Amino acid sequence: MFLMGGLAYAQVKGVLKDSNGFPMEEAEVIVTRTGTSVFTDGNGNFNVDAKVGDTLKIIDSNGEEKIVKVTSTTLGEVKFTSKASENIDLQTVNIIGGIKLDPAQKVGSYAIVSKDNFENTPVSSIDEVLNGRVAGLNYSTASGDPGSSNMILIRGVGSILGTPNPLYVVDGVVVGKGADNATLMESWNPLSSIDPNMIESVAVLKDASATALYGARGANGVIVITTKKGKFGQTPRFNFSSDMAVQNIAFDKIRMMNAQQFHNYGAQLYYNSQQTLGQTFNSLEEAKTKFIENNGDSNWDGVETNWRKAVQRNQSFVNTYNFSVAGGTNGISYRAGLTYYKNKPLIKTTDFDRKSAILAFDHKINDKLKYGFSLNYTGVDRKTIADANASANPWLSSVFIPTTKPIYNGDGTYNQTNLGETTVGFNPIGILDHNYLKGKVDTYLGSFTAEYNLLNNFYLNTIFGGQRQQMRETYWWDPRFGDGIANDGALQLGETGIWDWNWTNTLSFRKKINNRHDIDFSIGSDYQDHEYKRRFKSALQFSEPIPDFSYANPETFSDISEGPAYFYKWRQVSYFSKLSYVLDSKYTIAGQIRYDRISVLPSKNRGGVFWSVGGSWNIAKEEFLKGSSVVDNLVLKASYGRLGNVPFADTWGSQYDYYALVGTSTNQNYPYGDNYYSYISSAGNTNLDWEISKQLDVGFELGLYKEALGLIFSYYDKKTEGALFRATTTPESGSPSNYIANVADISNKGFEVVLTSKPINKEFKWDINLNASRNINKVDKLNIDSKPYLYNSSGTQTESCEDCLNALQDGKLLGEYYVWLWAGPNNDPNVGELGVGTWYTDASRTTTTTDKSQAERVWLGKSAFPKYMAGLSNTFSYQGFSLSVLFTGQFDFYVQNGYHSFFIHDGNFQGRNQIVEAMDYWTPENTDAANPKPQMNNPNSSRLQSDRWLRKGDHIRLKEVKLAYSFGDKFKQQTGIKNLTFYVKGFNLWTHAFDKDLNFDPESISNAWSFMGKGVFNYTTPIIKSVSLGMSLDF
Repeated sequence: MFLMGGLAYAQVKGVLKDSNGFPMEEAEVIVTRTGTSVFTDGNGNFNVDAKVGDTLKIIDSNGEEKIVKVTSTTLGEVKFTSKASENIDLQTVNIIGGIKLDPAQKVGSYAIVSKDNFENTPVSSIDEVLNGRVAGLNYSTASGDPGSSNMILIRGVGSILGTPNPLYVVDGVVVGKGADNATLMESWNPLSSIDPNMIESVAVLKDASATALYGARGANGVIVITTKKGKFGQTPRFNFSSDMAVQNIAFDKIRMMNAQQFHNYGAQLYYNSQQTLGQTFNSLEEAKTKFIENNGDSNWDGVETNWRKAVQRNQSFVNTYNFSVAGGTNGISYRAGLTYYKNKPLIKTTDFDRKSAILAFDHKINDKLKYGFSLNYTGVDRKTIADANASANPWLSSVFIPTTKPIYNGDGTYNQTNLGETTVGFNPIGILDHNYLKGKVDTYLGSFTAEYNLLNNFYLNTIFGGQRQQMRETYWWDPRFGDGIANDGALQLGETGIWDWNWTNTLSFRKKINNRHDIDFSIGSDYQDHEYKRRFKSALQFSEPIPDFSYANPETFSDISEGPAYFYKWRQVSYFSKLSYVLDSKYTIAGQIRYDRISVLPSKNRGGVFWSVGGSWNIAKEEFLKGSSVVDNLVLKASYGRLGNVPFADTWGSQYDYYALVGTSTNQNYPYGDNYYSYISSAGNTNLDWEISKQLDVGFELGLYKEALGLIFSYYDKKTEGALFRATTTPESGSPSNYIANVADISNKGFEVVLTSKPINKEFKWDINLNASRNINKVDKLNIDSKPYLYNSSGTQTESCEDCLNALQDGKLLGEYYVWLWAGPNNDPNVGELGVGTWYTDASRTTTTTDKSQAERVWLGKSAFPKYMAGLSNTFSYQGFSLSVLFTGQFDFYVQNGYHSFFIHDGNFQGRNQIVEAMDYWTPENTDAANPKPQMNNPNSSRLQSDRWLRKGDHIRLKEVKLAYSFGDKFKQQTGIKNLTFYVKGFNLWTHAFDKDLNFDPESISNAWSFMGKGVFNYTTPIIKSVSLGMSLDF
């Protein structure tokens, strides 16, 4: 009986593909006899309990049906030819600039990341998920604090000024470039307002052929986000998912000195500095006694304080709850969803709460007219911390305060004075308990689409959408703690309102003639409007602390100072056209052109024409390869385009750079008469023009052995001409020292490789996906002067900077390190004092000096941008079990800790703690030490910037691991449940750094609004790792 049952019922497997041979995702496969149903996965695969002779009813996303007889347990490829697949259909194709992007043409360079990668992932921002999954995409973050801004680079940096991020489009709504619009919070990532569980797919567009229809805003790439919708003809399907994650620091090798080490170092510091101190010590013990006395440790009780642990929660959790319903009839589809995401970050008192709601509706009125809309709301409540170089940053102060200092005094009050060299009142525990920095962000996003079949093969399409983001930020400084002491308390409110909307109208014609000539032609118009408002209120000098410190409201106080208010607005109107022609499904020629006119440029330069052309040859369809048992797919492709860019259009405060602006003084310090005065705050430039990006892309696609092995290769050459930068003015002009001008040329050259393989494709499946890329980012020309242009870790550009490690100059890498070469402690009495720091005098590294002014800066040929990047994923599945593993890697780049010269300060700060590596200092018995002998005030400045503080950033990271089990069809039939999956998931679990001296996360940056923050760790919140346990139920 058992054997007979096993023969009668089995897993019937197949792959569903459309008429073009592309996998069909989310199609429902129903066994008509039993009612059992399953949905195809992202590759069109399905497995369903059935027997030979059964009938399968397949329903696609448009509600169209196909009947298939089960003739074998292995059906192979099932072709689904529908009316929709022969015509333009908004529900089944990707929309790029309001126009259909046909993957069958294989011209543009892009990658699509499916919803499976976003669902049930404990991240606050969707761009974190793209890391390692898209060739040529570089991800880094300004902070591990949820909601902080990130930097995404697609094929390198194309602009010097403004954000280097790509353009983001959500359901046809252009929402900007992920610009950080925070005013009081350290940073804010607007992509944190998008719930990952609501995403259907993310398309990353890379080359000119794929992005040209976005014209002036697509030069740095475009990321198109499509949210989930219902399916036509689908019975209502409910989903509930939940997971809980525990999180900690992903990569942290910073180890601070304990009390004994701190005192021993201080003893050596005092012993080496007797002349400076004006005292004589006969032994190190005498020096130690004096150091302990001077640092307020004479009465120390021997109990050490782990300040880093003290500012952190014992446990940090993330909880996510998601509920949705989706379904439809033959003419209607709908989806509604709710998600609650709660993150309790590592630092005490901080929070990140996100509530999201989505509603999507589509209606086919008849064969000619259909329309749809989607509405999204996200509300974020965030309580965060001062970050980076702020004295109130608990991550920073907790490492500077020696472990000998207690949190509380003997009477239970906060220790406010005996904190080493930390400023009085900056006890991080007191600040966390009594000060706050919080923000509330409400985001409303919606779009309406309609399509009308005007005539045979003519389609009229409209997309209207907008995004409204309202941000309210408040900080409170208690008069007893931190920054509040100097102001007797301070309360400030910042309100920011951002409104983006766009309207795109397109007329398209598509026809296939004699089954040989495929013509696709579109014309359209696009209007974009961006408005930004910001205002401040503040109050100072509070006579006593606010009783309820948690949520003091500035509106409740009468003594309010109205701070500055800002408003700007820009508009862009565009007209575009696209034409593609395919002959015999083998030869493709495609071209597109767009005219943009934007208000942020001078009137004479506001208009720009941008275009691209491309073609492909599908060799696999030639007669000499037809029927090949080896080659399934072989396509050669190439494209070239000319795009425009205005990088400051998405950067606050830069929209009027072409104007000469006048400012007024805020105090009476005019040198003649002590009066208020006006001055030129911006020189302006009436010749300001578009940046022009010229992009070449050539490559091929190869598929072998029934797609068991696939290879995609792309070579690109991307050049930005007339990049905006700061040109200098002459002193006699009476203007500021610089102004914005089109003075630079930048280039990016590289290649991308994507390799896919299915070594085993039976009941046990094994899928491999490897992507790798190489990019060289250079400054071809910088028309300002011949001197290197230096900039520091915060991105501030200067002409000379002792503390700068990076510079710009013709022919050099973008942001190449331009440094003094560190030679270590001196062991040659002919060079100078023994044990002090030395530098090589020039690039030959043959002679050294103890006087830094006698050493030359040297170009290292290295930068903070990885030359090589890679991502490797392996997915295994057997029956109901699945295991996926993703590794990422970045190679050949250097990074720096912005505070390394404080963590190893060579004696400059006697009361600050240091990392344990500082204990390896020069003595007559330890002449091979890494660090100079400690001396008071560090007289020869050995602690200042040089390549001493650079570290190789090369690393491999176990980015994601997921183990899941989904119950089989027997369980589903018995319970009526459509799917039940349990999983455990790890994120950023393991990181291997190739430089043993690298002690901070190499993916950290100091800011995300400029490439100049790349490669600098400013002791912001470290990047987080997490382990989550969850379930997903469909019924």
